[in-house]
Amino acid sequence: MIEYTLGRPEAQFDEALQRAFYANKRVLITGAAGSVGSALALRLAQTGCAHLAMLDQFDHGLIEVVESVRKAAPKLQVTEALCDIRDKGRLDAWMRRIEPDVVIHSAALKHVHLGERHAAECVLTNLVGVRNAVAAAASAGASHFMLVSSDKAAAPVCVMGATKRLAELHLIGFQMERNPSMRLRSVRFGNVLGSQGSVLPRFSAQIESGGPLEVTHRDMRRFFMTANEAVGLILSVTAVEERGAAGAGAYFMEMGDKISIMDIGHELIRRSGRDIAIEITGLRPGEKLEEQLADEHETVSASELGGVFRVAPVAADAYVTSADVAHLETVARTLENAIVRQRVFAQLDQRLRRADLAAG
Repeated sequence: MIEYTLGRPEAQFDEALQRAFYANKRVLITGAAGSVGSALALRLAQTGCAHLAMLDQFDHGLIEVVESVRKAAPKLQVTEALCDIRDKGRLDAWMRRIEPDVVIHSAALKHVHLGERHAAECVLTNLVGVRNAVAAAASAGASHFMLVSSDKAAAPVCVMGATKRLAELHLIGFQMERNPSMRLRSVRFGNVLGSQGSVLPRFSAQIESGGPLEVTHRDMRRFFMTANEAVGLILSVTAVEERGAAGAGAYFMEMGDKISIMDIGHELIRRSGRDIAIEITGLRPGEKLEEQLADEHETVSASELGGVFRVAPVAADAYVTSADVAHLETVARTLENAIVRQRVFAQLDQRLRRADLAAG
């Protein structure tokens, strides 16, 4: 079913490159209890890294991933860090204690329709949390910082995507303000098959319960990738040296054609051998019929990794400063969600229009 859903062969990344880069390094993963974070932890446990720290605020999930890593690599030095990325002081303390060489920032609020109802929470986690993490990583002497972003950051129409785009632009702003020796990058994902809340487990559960299978729109199409591809992309983009690619760029992998959600539903029903109805429920707030991986405010170029591309703002002054983040943090902590949503898009529009004016 995975290859059917992808519509293409699964991409392969150079594991030798990964082992060479991560060997003997100290690595910290935020959001380690999530689907991607836990898959990252298990892969890193096999790379020969010297120390693997897993940070999350979800206690049960953190216990599970730490136990899984310890079973997979009994001799690996492991640290569990129960911490909320919104808590700057505690995050700083954990970073100073761990002294990571590499920080992979996977912690985020990822659900589109939930983010539309809770815009303030999206700002505090997806933007303020990134500000806290990148500053703490730099202060602790990390050499590499990787932000896990989303295809929804391109031409965003939802709060989740807008905060992800602002976070990408803040990496550029942070680099300009602090000029750290730390290398800053981000990766944009498509939908990760089998991840929490994703379409395959949701459809499977609906079929198991007898239906109906709920599809928001007949024409909805999405990019898909496997958990192995997601992990390989993150680890490889972090590791690879990019000649002539200065600055905090974002990366995405070639994922082939976008796949019809309706077709996936029909195929799952066919494989189940059951008579399951399909119900069209309508687009929810913040949803698009089709996602994209870059937009008109960006340039796209090939990277050193086959099938992986780098996106960068058209103009050099498309960035988000620490003061910008502090302003949106105050908005998120004091105003209603509807106003927070307006301010998020106003801030993003201002940055992108500034870029367009500079480019013109």
